[in-house]
Amino acid sequence: MLPRSEDGQQLLSIFGNYLWETLESPNAAPARWCTLNYEQRPRSLWRDWLDPHKLVGVRFGHTTKYALIDLDTLGRYCNAEAVTAIKDALETIGIARTLPISSSVSGGLHVYIPLPTEVPTFDLACVVEQCLIAQGFEIEKGHLEIFPNTKTYGVDKFIEYNGHRLPLQPQSGSCLLDDDLNPIGDRLSVFFANWDWAAQGQDMEMLRAALPHGREARKQVSRRRRLSKTATAWKADLDDEIAQGWTGPGQTNRLIKAIAERGRVFEGLDGSDLVTYIVDVATSSPGYEQYCGHQPDIYKRAREWARSIPNLYWPYGTREKPKPPPGGKNAVRAADARRRIAEAIAKIRDSEPITTIRNFAHRIAEVACSSVKTVYKNADLWHPNEVSVTAEPIQVSVEAAMELSAPKPEPDPPNPDKQQVLHTRGGIMKRDLLEVGAEEKNINNRGVRGDFWGLPQPEPEPSSQGPPPDIPFDECYSLVQRKIQQFKWQIEDLREFLRPRFEGRSSLRELNEYELVKLLYFLQIHGGVCTQCKA
Repeated sequence: MLPRSEDGQQLLSIFGNYLWETLESPNAAPARWCTLNYEQRPRSLWRDWLDPHKLVGVRFGHTTKYALIDLDTLGRYCNAEAVTAIKDALETIGIARTLPISSSVSGGLHVYIPLPTEVPTFDLACVVEQCLIAQGFEIEKGHLEIFPNTKTYGVDKFIEYNGHRLPLQPQSGSCLLDDDLNPIGDRLSVFFANWDWAAQGQDMEMLRAALPHGREARKQVSRRRRLSKTATAWKADLDDEIAQGWTGPGQTNRLIKAIAERGRVFEGLDGSDLVTYIVDVATSSPGYEQYCGHQPDIYKRAREWARSIPNLYWPYGTREKPKPPPGGKNAVRAADARRRIAEAIAKIRDSEPITTIRNFAHRIAEVACSSVKTVYKNADLWHPNEVSVTAEPIQVSVEAAMELSAPKPEPDPPNPDKQQVLHTRGGIMKRDLLEVGAEEKNINNRGVRGDFWGLPQPEPEPSSQGPPPDIPFDECYSLVQRKIQQFKWQIEDLREFLRPRFEGRSSLRELNEYELVKLLYFLQIHGGVCTQCKA
């Protein structure tokens, strides 16, 4: 129920929307506020406002039509210049007009922000706070406070907004001020007129657009504050572990991971910069020379961790983990392998002569810490027959050029599991026999077995003539070398094995790709003992 007085009705229309846990104090300095743990009645609040022996205050509900900025007397912002700067800052979020009031006999200031319509209370608190912080103001009790405040969310108990005293109470020392902060009276009618004038001058479209941004900015600040203590402890733990270094064997992986974490999270490094950071810190850590068992391959270990750490950690302060490029992790690995292959080519292009394409590919794989298969997948970076016209040409020897001119093996036949087509050799199926030799066999409306009994037999041994072999040349050459190493043959043993089988030739270089396949066949069925004289 509203009071009979029109001034009381107007005052309660502004400040009487939420009357839970109102405030009360004797009208004396300093004020001694207490909270009424019930919902105040509007008429009772107006009666207490009229009482010259009391001071009353209210809190904010879920929505509000105003805010105020409290500037204490002895604070650094309680002056005309600071108030002007605050007004200029508020204009950036659409608040064009404010209403300054002297809060009490102490001389403190309340700068009211009237609004024509209600807005969410917490959003308004956030946007005003972030606006002033962005303009260099410090929100600090005793200097500058904002009502409504950005309260915390209560889990077990509802937390109220901070309360503030009502303006212009009799004998409280509160009065209206002009733009130069000079007193101009304490009449409620003037206060209401100025209030309506200020409310109608706000740019609500701009303010409503700024509200969600203020709340999001507040959320990010709160998140950084929560993480700051954890991040500080994390960084201290990493620094302590790295500072102690190696104290025994078997600690390389753990220490390199700690160094990589620190470089990625707190230094914001990645790629080659992270590799260099890991190597520099690791090699200068205590105990590295004495206990680290991976000194020869420290760069390789650093590259491995520099590739994996960005998938698990990201620079501190960023909002979320960077998303991988289209294609997922496989695309990331492929791009990283291609980068390492290009770097390896640049290192060995001028410093090492290229004798054969095969040796060049293996050397690239060794320097790039990659597989030969991956090197051949990126042949456009280095292979003379496939390198792009914009790439730097590769100088090859005569022997390498002869190797390039050799016929290339045909691709593997289609996979029936993927093509869903059964590929068979001619002459095996009944239909082939019917079409080719039906008249010679005098077949009349009966089934046909074919020209032979039993299942189809394997192909004859490979020879130096015939269709290209299915196995790639490089793979076949590697398998032959592996067999020779398994047999522990010397060069003379290999020559003795080759001469009777390949018309006196005694070197692998003298064999073509078909003869190399035939040699592999012989080695697979051989027992490993040179039988030139024994078999």
